[in-house]
Amino acid sequence: MREPTGHLIPWWMPVAASAFVLAFCFNAQQEALGPAAAGWIAAWPSFRVAGVAPGTPMDKAGVRKGDVLEAVNGHPLTGMPDWFVARSTFERGRAVEVQIRRGTQRLRLPFVITLPAWRTWRTEHALAVLAFFLARLILLLLAIFIGFSRPKQLSASLAALMFASTAVAEGYPSSGWAAALHRLPLFLAIPICLATASWLLGSVVWVAFFGIFPRRSLTRLWQWELLLAPSLVLVPSLVMSATTLVYAPWALTKSWPPVLSVWPVRIAQDIAGVAPLLFFNRWPLYQPIIQAHLVELWLLMTGFYLTAGFALLTVNFRRGINGERERLVRNLLVSLGIFAVIAAHNVFMRNWASWFGTATPALLSTLAYVAEAVLFLTVPWTLTCAILAEKQGTD
Repeated sequence: MREPTGHLIPWWMPVAASAFVLAFCFNAQQEALGPAAAGWIAAWPSFRVAGVAPGTPMDKAGVRKGDVLEAVNGHPLTGMPDWFVARSTFERGRAVEVQIRRGTQRLRLPFVITLPAWRTWRTEHALAVLAFFLARLILLLLAIFIGFSRPKQLSASLAALMFASTAVAEGYPSSGWAAALHRLPLFLAIPICLATASWLLGSVVWVAFFGIFPRRSLTRLWQWELLLAPSLVLVPSLVMSATTLVYAPWALTKSWPPVLSVWPVRIAQDIAGVAPLLFFNRWPLYQPIIQAHLVELWLLMTGFYLTAGFALLTVNFRRGINGERERLVRNLLVSLGIFAVIAAHNVFMRNWASWFGTATPALLSTLAYVAEAVLFLTVPWTLTCAILAEKQGTD
């Protein structure tokens, strides 16, 4: 009988790849074909309306600048995460009722979103979205190529997982996201939701990867401890929240001020745009202070693991890697520096007005996303070249 080849693909790899491909396709179609924006501009972080775009559903419903949104479809809004939950339940052609406060008046104003999102895109926004998803598609294809070409190489599998989770990552659910998932069968909806949320544990995969690449720096015991310790704490909450978002999204709404006032949540919102909603749920950790500690743990773990991974790579480089490997690792360090600049650019673009009180500079415009997408690809490309240069079985 012939011995099995070294390229035998583990059963879980096609399953994982299918989940990420489904998540990418679902998120892309939802971005383009999901309900268009309701049309209001928020005076962050409050629910006071800073402006209403002419001709949009909220404009036609009668919402005006200075109004305060208090509820959506009867569910109170106590923090911006409530709005993202509400928005995720919108469907094209189905009426949405907002309750607003206008001075001493309280009004109920219904509106209907009929247009798909892409019909409302301006040219620069369309270019940014296309560049963004093209970069994600390339990243997903690289993940599939690396994973299936080196199925027995642990560093290749970890890199593929990093690429795939980044390719489908969403900071918060887009308009109509939960409603569209709810219409899918359970065996499709839950894998899509979990794949989309997997980026929240990306730093765990990051430190595990650099613990063995370009040479092993961590013992297997330490590697497993670094992987399992945060996973045992965070994964159950993530799974519960993902399931809740699909089948009972309004259960995620609550009195947010005690959570949003805690510094880790504020930092997470500045960096990622919103607090990581998929760690918030009624079951089993409903108490706001517990959920705030959960976000604090996630934020500290993410910062520590990202720093540790970069430190491991730097230490390995300084230990005297020679020849072609040295050049590849040097290029990787440079590309990670570029990635850090891109991340800083995103944070400043999102927070410039609130931090500095002035108009956002042209360098931080929407079109800058196009340049970001091109520069971002230098990281996975350099990492792919470095992995393919390794001999199989060297992990």
